[in-house]
Amino acid sequence: MPRHGSASRRHGRPAPFSGKGFRRLLGWALLLLVTAAWAEGDEVSLITAADIAREKPADLVEMLRSRVGLDVSNSVVSMRGVQGIAVFVDGFASSAAEFSRLRPEQIERIEILRGAASARFGAEAMGGAIAITTRDAHQVHGSLTQGVDSRRGHFTRVDGGYDRGGLGWSLLAEKAWEHGFRSVPDSPFPYQITVDDESGQSWLVDSKLGWRGEDLELSLNLKRDKGYSFFGRPNWAFDTRTDNVRSRVRWQAGPLLSLEGALGEERYRSAGVRDRGTGTDAAGLAAENWLTGHSRQREGNLALVWQGEGWQARSGVNVVELVESFVNADYASRSPTRSADSRIRKEAWFASAELPLGPGRLELGLRRDLQRYLSSRVYAAGPPAQETAGGGMLKTATSPKIAYALPVSDHYRLRASLGTGFSPPQASQLYNGYVSTGSVTLANPALKPELSTTADLALSHTDAAGSWGLTLFATRWQDKIATRIVSYGMPNISQPQNVGEVRSHGLEASWSRSLTPAWSLAANYTYNRTRVVKNDADPAVVGKELPDMPRHKANLSLNYSPAADFTARLKLRAAGSAFTDDANTVVDAQGYRWRKAGYGVLDLAASWRQPAWEFTLAVDNALDRDYVQGFFWHGEPRTWRGELTLRF
Repeated sequence: MPRHGSASRRHGRPAPFSGKGFRRLLGWALLLLVTAAWAEGDEVSLITAADIAREKPADLVEMLRSRVGLDVSNSVVSMRGVQGIAVFVDGFASSAAEFSRLRPEQIERIEILRGAASARFGAEAMGGAIAITTRDAHQVHGSLTQGVDSRRGHFTRVDGGYDRGGLGWSLLAEKAWEHGFRSVPDSPFPYQITVDDESGQSWLVDSKLGWRGEDLELSLNLKRDKGYSFFGRPNWAFDTRTDNVRSRVRWQAGPLLSLEGALGEERYRSAGVRDRGTGTDAAGLAAENWLTGHSRQREGNLALVWQGEGWQARSGVNVVELVESFVNADYASRSPTRSADSRIRKEAWFASAELPLGPGRLELGLRRDLQRYLSSRVYAAGPPAQETAGGGMLKTATSPKIAYALPVSDHYRLRASLGTGFSPPQASQLYNGYVSTGSVTLANPALKPELSTTADLALSHTDAAGSWGLTLFATRWQDKIATRIVSYGMPNISQPQNVGEVRSHGLEASWSRSLTPAWSLAANYTYNRTRVVKNDADPAVVGKELPDMPRHKANLSLNYSPAADFTARLKLRAAGSAFTDDANTVVDAQGYRWRKAGYGVLDLAASWRQPAWEFTLAVDNALDRDYVQGFFWHGEPRTWRGELTLRF
């Protein structure tokens, strides 16, 4: 019998569309706009605090999976087949890791931008962006929440805030214990196989202080997040700590002009142990590597905003300095076997405008990014011991975007957009070669950023009973970076190069409607077809689909709310089959299945609300479906959750 498995890897990027490609896209648009039945018609989706309170998700990542065009696998977020997704928290460059650590009570809104978004967010926004706005300090509230689940996981959370005379504060503190399951019971890679349930602990303290005057607003956010994670093997575990200090200011300088500024720093440290990874016997599970790492990111933003009746313009600068260091040491002696560190400064100038044009609205964006690789060093103990270093290089990218929204009637809206994105090369690829037995990897200072271009055409409809819409999209990305063999002699010589091009196209659709005063139904569907059109490093994959990119993805939600004090929800999430590797292997010679089967998962939840308390009972994966979603990782089995909140 074939065994289940899957994998995820980074893939390529876009270039400008050919005339033939645009004609094909336009033909699809004319056909589907005539025959459309239901969909979500904009490239921007919002998740509000009210949405989160109504859905009561196990975590915020699960909410993302239920959104149109968006997938999460192995903590990697992708949209429409592209894995370059930028994450921003309160305007600061962040990561999917911080997003997963945010608690539902902290969120004011989540903005999901599908398609190339580098004109607004810069690097890593090739396929889109997720912009999170957390709750400000000027809200009077207080609550104590206790949660438990059927796998012996539990958490305690205290949340409070107060506002008086324009001075406000808020504080959230949480201690959580997680008990998981054997996420990889079988794999062709021995280092992956778990022999015990995963588990972990986390501690979070998040505080805010804010002052709001007539023309001036100030805020300060201090946050510490500590965690311990055990990954299902006796000697595979990590301790992590993240500290954030972020401040923001907004000054209303005049009736039309305001000034916005932000300054922040994030420090991250980790320490952990990895086993030999050769199997599940005592020798394979023995501790071998001691891993440590730390990073520091400092960021500053300054923007001028002009706003009048029906129009808005914004212009400013962004500067980020990132310092990273990593050490892999022998577990017994703590002697470094390999280490790497780098220092990068990112600078950007940006401008955007939204204004009326004829019967519709025109949106313009332009951003110029400069990435300065100040230093990069890699050390390997060998034998032979070797160290490479470099610095001083500059890589640039210019990212424009244009969109036009046209109201067709009182209820219909048509929108078209064209935008670009980019992802810069890593410092080690530019500066640091590597020599090992029988092979040499060369550095490549000539590497160019990976680039993308995305076109969207959307039709949406809204009335008192609900809404529908349809979005057609096409993405083409070029200059994919991959390692290419340049000489097959002895030693074998390879080098990272810009070798690839990939195309993606499809449609996104969603529909929501009130069936009766108590019942409502919502659905969304994504069709996404990816295809490699060029790969000089591995021509055999040309014509193949990208890994971990299902062609079909759908979500259906049925809600019952007969009164304000009770809500019940049924949610079905489904994904089609997807390949695991670039070669699109179905089953390998060992019998492992590399093409993941499609699956459907049913979630149920009910909430009872009163002014002084709220109780939620939920069951995730109610039918206990066994499915694979990642590099041989299985999805969570049936899990019951209970959550009680007391308000004061």
